Amino acid sequence: MGSMRPSVNVRSISDNPILNINLSHWVLLSYLLPTHQHPNPRRRLFKVGLLILLLGSLFPASPAGAESPLSLVIENQTYVYNQEIEKEVDSSLRVEGFTLIGNLTKSFFRYEIKKGLRIEAGVLWNFEFGEDNVPDEVDPVISLHYAFAPGWLFTAGTIDRNHPLHDAFFNDVLRYREPIEQGFQFKTNTKHLRQDIWLSWEERETATQREKFSYGGYSQVKAGGFMLDGQVYWVHLGGQKNSGPGVFNNLSLGLGGGYTYRPDKIGGGPGWLDEIGFTVHHLRNTDDPPALPEVTENGTAYRAFLTVWDTYIYYQHWRGGSLNFNSPRGDITMPGEALAKGDPLYRARIYEEVGIVKTWQLADEVIATIDLRAQFLLGRFQPIMAFNITWRPEFPLFEEYFKTRTPPRPEAIEPPIGRPYGF
Repeated sequence: MGSMRPSVNVRSISDNPILNINLSHWVLLSYLLPTHQHPNPRRRLFKVGLLILLLGSLFPASPAGAESPLSLVIENQTYVYNQEIEKEVDSSLRVEGFTLIGNLTKSFFRYEIKKGLRIEAGVLWNFEFGEDNVPDEVDPVISLHYAFAPGWLFTAGTIDRNHPLHDAFFNDVLRYREPIEQGFQFKTNTKHLRQDIWLSWEERETATQREKFSYGGYSQVKAGGFMLDGQVYWVHLGGQKNSGPGVFNNLSLGLGGGYTYRPDKIGGGPGWLDEIGFTVHHLRNTDDPPALPEVTENGTAYRAFLTVWDTYIYYQHWRGGSLNFNSPRGDITMPGEALAKGDPLYRARIYEEVGIVKTWQLADEVIATIDLRAQFLLGRFQPIMAFNITWRPEFPLFEEYFKTRTPPRPEAIEPPIGRPYGF
């Protein structure tokens, strides 16, 4: 016997002054409402995301510029990322070519508790084109953001994964392969200081699975066009409950500096030049898997760049590296699978790259970005092409309701961690 759907009077719902549900809305809603425990959690989260979009369409949106603490945000990236790799480079550095194309869609409700303090809840979907009709990845988006001072932001839950780490430590393609991180994050962006410090928990420890988490930190001090930065990225795989081979760590450390000349701030210079400068970074990577010897490799990355008519052009030269940098060894449970998350091309002893990045503002809520690169290593030419269109509208909800409502008196929240020994 089939599962029973709840009995609903469609006419009474459509007559409601707050909800305006027509028959097509109800048909979709009846499909999304859970009637049994779905065996596929990814498909269940997919339904949750569709439900968020449906609920947003049911409630009347406020006009642009309306003041409401509650809003629906839909952020979508349609992307293509193509990296061509010659066979000689693949066999020498263990780097594979690939093409990624799809949609990254994050739909969530945002509620501003007070100025500087907001919560967000929703779903992220990763649709890779050419797959089946189910998203390749579905993850919850739940976070609290607290701007406790101008330029300072604390996040708990779903954090911002666009970290300013060097590509040798944090491969830029991770924005599509690992589009979400959960944990804690401090971010700073002031006149003389830029920081991003975070802890991302990736895998929970079980009797058969080791825990996995990563810690990252980036700090930059800047003044008068000069900058100095320090970087650290630690990926840990281990735990105490499981029967795995032991603890596996990969640690990346970097120190760098540079100078940027901006005519608009200093005066003089041609009108077509936005900025010109250089950076130098000394980078170090240590790979320490269980039952294998620890290996460490160093290298130096030089970059010269300029921005002309909002178009970023650069040249980068890398010297150092070996198969010990972002080592592909893995351990006995995952041989040939690197724990490091940096670009594997930095395994080359000498590696050069030129690139151009251009972003167009198509509308207030829509941008398009193209990223073209030419890489030269092991006597071979390697092209990379990336294209991304991002749109991010925000729809304020229930403006009239929040104007007239009486805020409820919240109950006191007891701390989850008490004082030790009763003090």
